Amino acid sequence: MEYCSPKTGNPLRLENDKWIDVETNEVVASVQNGIARFVPPEKDYADSFGFQWNRWENALSGSRGGDPHHVATVHSRSGLWDGAYDTKGKTLLECGMGGGDDTEVLLTLDLKEIHSFDISTSVDRAAKHLHDDRLRITQASIFEIPYPDASFDIVWCHRVVQHTPDPEKAIRCVCRKVKPGGFLFLHSYKRSKTYMAEFRYRYRWLTSNLPKEVVFQYLEICAPLLHPVRQAMSKNAVTEWIAYRFLPYYKVPAYGAYKKMTLEQKLAWEKLVTFDALTPRYDNPMTTETFTRIIKEEGFEIQWLHDPPINPLLARAIKTL
Repeated sequence: MEYCSPKTGNPLRLENDKWIDVETNEVVASVQNGIARFVPPEKDYADSFGFQWNRWENALSGSRGGDPHHVATVHSRSGLWDGAYDTKGKTLLECGMGGGDDTEVLLTLDLKEIHSFDISTSVDRAAKHLHDDRLRITQASIFEIPYPDASFDIVWCHRVVQHTPDPEKAIRCVCRKVKPGGFLFLHSYKRSKTYMAEFRYRYRWLTSNLPKEVVFQYLEICAPLLHPVRQAMSKNAVTEWIAYRFLPYYKVPAYGAYKKMTLEQKLAWEKLVTFDALTPRYDNPMTTETFTRIIKEEGFEIQWLHDPPINPLLARAIKTL
């Protein structure tokens, strides 16, 4: 699978670390540190993610001592490990790879090629840890994906569209890369009354506009103090209700393998997830009706829909048109 120009659809040629449109001779991307960059720095609206993934490198990685349930979450949500779609010898496009934590799980599938991109500099963290001949990492926008339409067997988009300025457009751009008969896995935060009452939506007006280093230092200083407070508040229904709505700090889940994490691992997880909630420029949950309507309008048959009362929305779908 080769790049094309997101603007013209023309093939590209590589010349002196530049990807050039073969028809217009326009420079479309540059290669830096071995990664094709289709996004100039001024268009990176997800800089908070580049910041967080390059500081908390291991907090969600299943292979490097991070979130002990991350691998199981990816498996159960997508269904790809349970036969939802035959992956052997197929091509996969991952839209919004972040620091590569999902990518390292996807690499365990018997795929022919994996093409993963993100708009932020989190791709540098991913490239540092992921080394597989089947994988190509790219810095690109979800609105200008540098691959032809209808070119991938599987398209994966997990925990991404809500962090774009236009989630509906983002979903449509993702959907158009799936081949007829291909498989789509899609996730979105769900716009529900309870979910929108969470503390992040009370404070984001401030925290998403603060310098990222300020929020980082808040967590570095306060996490050791807030960790026991948040754990204690979760033991009572009233104080849990208060913490969910007002205390700007996440607690590590108190079940399964999470209980076996060291205090250092728990604090890293909590700081990352809290930073992730408070700092993105965009956080736009979607209603179930909008989510499913867009997928169907793009020519898909939804095979499985996860639609809980609060969050998140998940869909597995097959391209029929």
